[in-house]
Amino acid sequence: MSIFFKLVKALIASVEPTNEEKKRKKVFYYVMAIFAVFGIMLPMAFFVGVIIYSLTAKLMPTGAGANAAELFLQIVSVFSFIFGLNVIFSVFYFSGDIENLLPLPLKPFQIIASKFTAALISESIMEFILIIAVFAGYIIAAGLPFYSWIIALFAMLTLPIVPLAYCAVICMLVMLITGFIKNKDTVNKLTGFLTFAFILLMIIIVSSSGGLDPDNLVAALADPGNALLNTLNIIFPHVHFIMLSMVNNTAVNLLFYIAVNAVSVALFLLIAELIYFSTAADVSRSSSSRRKTLSSSLSSMKEHRPSITYLKKEFRILFRTPAYFMNCILINLIWPLFLYLIYVLQGKTNFLESFINDIHKGNEETVLVLILGISAMSVLVTACNCIASSALTREGNHFAFMKYIPMSYMAQINIKVLVSIIISGAGMLIYVIAAGIYLNLGIKMILICCVISLLSVIFASYFGIFMDSVNPKLVWDSELNALRGNYNIFFNMAAAILMEGVICAGSYLAFKFTPIGSLMIIIILIVLLMVLTAVSYLLCCTRAVKNIDRLSV
Repeated sequence: MSIFFKLVKALIASVEPTNEEKKRKKVFYYVMAIFAVFGIMLPMAFFVGVIIYSLTAKLMPTGAGANAAELFLQIVSVFSFIFGLNVIFSVFYFSGDIENLLPLPLKPFQIIASKFTAALISESIMEFILIIAVFAGYIIAAGLPFYSWIIALFAMLTLPIVPLAYCAVICMLVMLITGFIKNKDTVNKLTGFLTFAFILLMIIIVSSSGGLDPDNLVAALADPGNALLNTLNIIFPHVHFIMLSMVNNTAVNLLFYIAVNAVSVALFLLIAELIYFSTAADVSRSSSSRRKTLSSSLSSMKEHRPSITYLKKEFRILFRTPAYFMNCILINLIWPLFLYLIYVLQGKTNFLESFINDIHKGNEETVLVLILGISAMSVLVTACNCIASSALTREGNHFAFMKYIPMSYMAQINIKVLVSIIISGAGMLIYVIAAGIYLNLGIKMILICCVISLLSVIFASYFGIFMDSVNPKLVWDSELNALRGNYNIFFNMAAAILMEGVICAGSYLAFKFTPIGSLMIIIILIVLLMVLTAVSYLLCCTRAVKNIDRLSV
């Protein structure tokens, strides 16, 4: 067991910031961790807990009080499986430690068990928070005794095991029976396609159901013949058993829950013992970029302006690296699907339809809410796609390149920001213009919306670069780990969401409770965004440049 724990500790440390990185900005990490907890984690957990509490309270008289919590936990398991495939493939086969671990006198199950545990701990922090929020909402609404909290804590730590065990079995079997998955690029493309297909399937299913407003949802959950819930209970039986242990207060169901987890772990460890070495030995860790021979590269070289060459380099890295394309580029294309899903989920309430009608009528408050929403969405999309907030981290071992090329640090920062503005801003402007035409906002209002969206993107881009410059993660063994292990991305999202939340809430409250009109609020918003953009730019000119100059790989 000592070998197992040492391996787990080493593997977790490999995706965490290095000791040098932590020491450089220890106070920064503490402050931003507080921002992240209070800006993202706790609000999300509270929101989920309130929803489960409300649904459970409505379901209790029907005798199906646990169904809301059970369905949500099943959905969490589904997402854990979908997103876990890429992680498990990367950790099991395409991480930089493979060459070092395989020659050691270790059993296959020891390597796989430690890698699985490290992935479970590193990837499930947010999942743990959501799971305990679900249990909290259910326990409080159902009025369960104190020991239910002990079961909930145990379930919080163990619920993601089965979905990730499924991922482990599938990954090893796929590597055994297929001959075309020999590098991480293929895996990233396949898992990205599966994720996109799952989102589309979810939208189609919800659309065909006619929406899920609260009344429909309660009625569906109260139905003992609910096909979705029953199917998920077959695929992930451990969720059903843990909920039964709470509802019936019996130890038998808890033992069944433990047994399902134990069997799933034993199964993938057995498969690992039989086939892991043979599947891992001939996997080549290819680079993400397409390689050319030196002679062909030299013959095709042309002289360009440094800024144009640098810009092309940034675009090529983002578009040619599957991990970056899936995490940084694709989100700009698929987020409208989530808006459409919200439209479908409204069901009979039709709140979006009434909102659109108010805009058509020129309702002052509704138009202001739309403009604030455009600003918030622009900041959120720019922060979530992490093009800016991982710009320095993506340099990795090539960070010295920034120091020795004949370009100033600020010139390089401006180009990295320009890439973020082009990708994030162009996507937002297309959607804003299309929405403005659909809503008959008029040319002036569409231009105002475009200006606000673009300013929000520029502000979020410069701020993201600054956040990444404070302490970029330059030591990583795969492009996916460059994003997974970079806390600056998460901290940047938390800070951006918090700042934009304050701006939007303050603007709306000023409109509601002061005599200031919507036009003046919009003007103030534009001025405020310009100020934030200027401040972010100055932070990059001063602090970010100094941070880059002090860094060494």
